[in-house]
Amino acid sequence: MPPGGSVSSLCELPFLLTTEAKSNILRDEAALQQQHVVHASAMAALLQGLPPGGLAATGGAAAGAAAGAGTGDSLSLSLSLRVRRGHEMEDALRQIRLCGAQELKKPLRVTFLSEDGSVAEEAVDQGGVSREFFQLLVAQLFNADYGMFLYVEETRVCWFNPASMESLAPSFADLALLYPSLHSGLQQLLEYDGDVEATFSRSFEVEYEAFGATQKAELLPGGSDIAVTSHNRAQFVDLYAAWLLSGSVADQFAAFASGFHRVCSGPALSLFRYEEVELLVEGLPHLDFKELQAAARYEAGYSASHPTITALWSVLLALPVDEKRAFLQFCTGCDRAPVAGLGALRLLVQRAGPDSEKLPTAHTCFNALMLPEYSSRDKLQRKLMTAIQNAQGFGLQ
Repeated sequence: MPPGGSVSSLCELPFLLTTEAKSNILRDEAALQQQHVVHASAMAALLQGLPPGGLAATGGAAAGAAAGAGTGDSLSLSLSLRVRRGHEMEDALRQIRLCGAQELKKPLRVTFLSEDGSVAEEAVDQGGVSREFFQLLVAQLFNADYGMFLYVEETRVCWFNPASMESLAPSFADLALLYPSLHSGLQQLLEYDGDVEATFSRSFEVEYEAFGATQKAELLPGGSDIAVTSHNRAQFVDLYAAWLLSGSVADQFAAFASGFHRVCSGPALSLFRYEEVELLVEGLPHLDFKELQAAARYEAGYSASHPTITALWSVLLALPVDEKRAFLQFCTGCDRAPVAGLGALRLLVQRAGPDSEKLPTAHTCFNALMLPEYSSRDKLQRKLMTAIQNAQGFGLQ
């Protein structure tokens, strides 16, 4: 309860809000910030005698130059990125480094280029292209070669300590979430009744791998010469956990947090617990395709009872999880379920002509599947699987 004892908004009592409600508030706040920045850029252009959008809106050679510069144009009404396939991280960083904080809040427009940069893909970004861009970018970002994230085989997670997002010091108990075997081993060290120094032969120094080479880090000044004993083992365990969960990734996390807060800088973020932020990023772990089916829409001659639609859901519901994710990627540009569940996607299935040898296509901007009226379930399954297994990209001119 606020100090005055009265409440003017439910946002002052976030424990009453569902994660979905908080997500909607965060989205609305971002939309308002976006509108404010776009309006400010439009007004600045008008004051300079230019149309809204600046040079990019005038056409001709000047427009081409502005579009090439893209992200550096403060008068532009969008944040435009032109990236080569296979070089998403490199190209995006080169352009984003030219942006001020306000440019990062503008609507994102991504154009994919061929690997040599000479040919632009034909798709217009209405949301689907950006989603694919983020999928590819994240895959590169989590690559071990970048050193930003560490993949732990035992728990199959890439880790930044959740407590760090709330400015809480990591603890030994947190270690069990990431390295359960290490946590168990250190717990045995704490509980051992014999000669700790002789049995474990540990010092206040730890080893780790970085880019294939073994490195060492001291937990205390001169830690390589300080033996772990029964008297200081608790200190060793606490320092080891703090180093592993925080100190060893301090520089990477500081950069990550700085960028995150440049984009998500509004007060709505304070409504979330850290596990809710994790859910927003990762999506729901369970894919309920019956929920997707119940909320699906049909057009151009299809209905829920149409034989082709009956066959479609027969195929989809029988798919293993990895192929269900591939289908979602194909139709929506994202292989995860949103916080509100798959029903929130409101998948649209539209008839794309009579039976033919054409593959299904999709409009990821609208969560739409364009499906020919195939003559059999087997043919539908064969064509659909071919499409979703070769779904990357929007085609080159």
